[in-house]
Amino acid sequence: MLPDIFVKKFFEDQQKNLWVVTSDGSLSRYYPRNDRFIPFTWKDGVKVSGYPAGILMDEDGYVYIQPNSGNNISYFHPLQLMVDSVAPEIFFTSLELFNRPVQPNDSTGLLQKSLDFTEFITFKFAQNDFTIHFTVPEYIHNEEMVFAILMEGFQDDWQEVGNKREARFTNLSPGRYTFKVKVRNHHGFWSETPRTLQITILPPWYRTTWAYVLWLTLTLATLYSFYRFQLRRRLAIAEAERLKEMDLAKTQLYTNITHEFRTPLTVILGMAEQVKSDPKNWFNEGLRLIGRNGRHLLHLVNQLLDLSKLESGQMALHLTRGDVIGYLNYLTESFYSYADSKDIRLHFVCDLETLEMDYDPEKLQHIVSNLLSNAIKFTQAGGDVYVQLAVGSRPLAVGREQAANSQLPTANCLLIIVRDNGPGIAPEHLPHIFDRFYQADASATRRGEGTGIGLALTKELVKAMGGEIGVESTLGKGAKFSIRLPITHTAPSASQPAPEPSEALLATALIEKEQKPVVEPVEPSDRYTVLLVEDNEDVITYLSSILSLYYQIETARNGREGIEKALALTPDLIVSDVMMPDTDGFELCQTLKSDERSSHIPIILLTAKSDQAAKVEGLTYGADAYLTKPFHQEELLVRVEKLIEQRRKLQERYRGTESLRPLLNASPESLDDTFLQKVVRHIEAHLADEEYGMPQLCKAMHMSRSNLFRKLKALTGQSATDLIRNMRLEKAKELLEQTEMSVSEVCFAVGFTNASYFSRVFRETYGKAPSEWGA
Repeated sequence: MLPDIFVKKFFEDQQKNLWVVTSDGSLSRYYPRNDRFIPFTWKDGVKVSGYPAGILMDEDGYVYIQPNSGNNISYFHPLQLMVDSVAPEIFFTSLELFNRPVQPNDSTGLLQKSLDFTEFITFKFAQNDFTIHFTVPEYIHNEEMVFAILMEGFQDDWQEVGNKREARFTNLSPGRYTFKVKVRNHHGFWSETPRTLQITILPPWYRTTWAYVLWLTLTLATLYSFYRFQLRRRLAIAEAERLKEMDLAKTQLYTNITHEFRTPLTVILGMAEQVKSDPKNWFNEGLRLIGRNGRHLLHLVNQLLDLSKLESGQMALHLTRGDVIGYLNYLTESFYSYADSKDIRLHFVCDLETLEMDYDPEKLQHIVSNLLSNAIKFTQAGGDVYVQLAVGSRPLAVGREQAANSQLPTANCLLIIVRDNGPGIAPEHLPHIFDRFYQADASATRRGEGTGIGLALTKELVKAMGGEIGVESTLGKGAKFSIRLPITHTAPSASQPAPEPSEALLATALIEKEQKPVVEPVEPSDRYTVLLVEDNEDVITYLSSILSLYYQIETARNGREGIEKALALTPDLIVSDVMMPDTDGFELCQTLKSDERSSHIPIILLTAKSDQAAKVEGLTYGADAYLTKPFHQEELLVRVEKLIEQRRKLQERYRGTESLRPLLNASPESLDDTFLQKVVRHIEAHLADEEYGMPQLCKAMHMSRSNLFRKLKALTGQSATDLIRNMRLEKAKELLEQTEMSVSEVCFAVGFTNASYFSRVFRETYGKAPSEWGA
């Protein structure tokens, strides 16, 4: 490259080398081998000043250059001009930090010896502003030296800095760098090997390896602490849920046991009082009910004790070898009368005549009796219950355990199946059906109450005998319980026949045929009607024994039947249990209180739920009174009497038509007010219609004649016909007082067709003839 782009002269020497003179006074020789110009100045022994007037070369090869002015002719011999192709060596002279020189072993700690003898420099993170000085030992062409620098790791390309002999860097990121510097001499040759200096910028303490280890450790510790916290929190929540579930299970257990205990206690205490007060009528029946319910209580206590013994491992197994088929057939036969009383067909199915094996008669009796009593209790009338026996194996759905984990052999097992075609068990309940104190929703699957320990006890008894129990069920199609017991022959043969089923055990199923309460027939008009809604026949018998002396008694076996009878009969009062099959007492209360046909009927709820929340819930649904079992019969009689008296007062309130007509413009305070308001409006709108009567009013109110009659009679003490006639007479009196209409006109205006009949009933009602009323 030429020093200047303006060429003044050019010529060839004897060796055919091209020489060029440029306007800056320099003389350059062209080297075609490497395609470059090398400049020569006066420092090389060649002086060209200004514009040369002429150039001459003699025989010896000397070149003479005559300037454009003056007589100073310069000359040179091309072969005598030496080309300097080696760039001078570079030296590092000094280091500055924040524009202050750094000395070896000073407080900065950067240099242990002079910079030129240093290969590595380590800067701290805060030492981010430094300058490196360098130079070359060239004195003649010193000003013509050109330097280039490169900081590898920070710059990508070389950077020419001219004759500047320092490099300053600020804010370099932490890392490793290599500082390089090279020089170009006056003939344009660069250093073959750049001078280098290794530079390390340390990261701040919080970005060092140890810091990262610390951060990682702290992060992991934090995550671990958070995990432990979450784990402890989840465990605490799980524990709280477990305790809550346990509390709920205990509460449910206590509630169920309370109900199971309070119901027979109500019968026992009540019938004892009846036997004492009226032994002639209730001695035999009372003793029968007291004995049966006492045995039922004994069975409940024995169940709890048996479960406790099983849990503690204190219940011994008493195996005996005998014919298990005959024993199971005998157990099943003992339930035929109970099944017949429920209108349920009980079947015993077995292809084997006899099967000798080891079994515990008492425990097997508990197992089969529990399953059979449940199957019969949960099956609708007209259904079927089967007891099937077989030898072999089949897979069981064993609650939370899987049949794949079975430890029993696939043969030499007695398979006992108890199945029914009742409502079945919901899938969400199946995994828990054998849990202690667990019960499925009463409204969905159960037709009676229990403690929730029967199936748990059954499972424990089966396990004690070395067997397995499982359940399969389809909602709406029934349930099937399967038991597998190992067939062994190690026990001694039975010296006596198997024991008969325990009377206390079978008492839970109420196997003896249930007797309907004996109630003396009375005329409907003589006494108020009380509807008893209760699923326990013994309680119905006891309640009837108290109330039948004063009231006409009607009964219903469950809430659904109670609602149907209440709407059909419109009784004067209802006494209902809370915990019942199909529809419970709360739902019965809510349904009847929200229906215009029955909203006026007082309802007394009887239940074993004695807590305040249950009472508040019952009253919320509209119950008029809430009695806890066992109750005193005088309290029940007083409650019934007072509620019926309140209805009589309500009749007095609505008896006169003067008290009914204000309802037309008033806001109804109750469903009864709404009902009466609708009745009065329909009658008022048709007072002039002589054909309007009870049939038309029944159609307008969407009620049967009997229901409308009972409803109006209960609220106003009047029949529909009497109410229509009295409202017409009330309107007639108003017209006679406030208008100039004649008696005949008033008669026809209020729907009477016979003036003499109108005058007669008017006089009977108000003590004056219509013609005398306005006078």
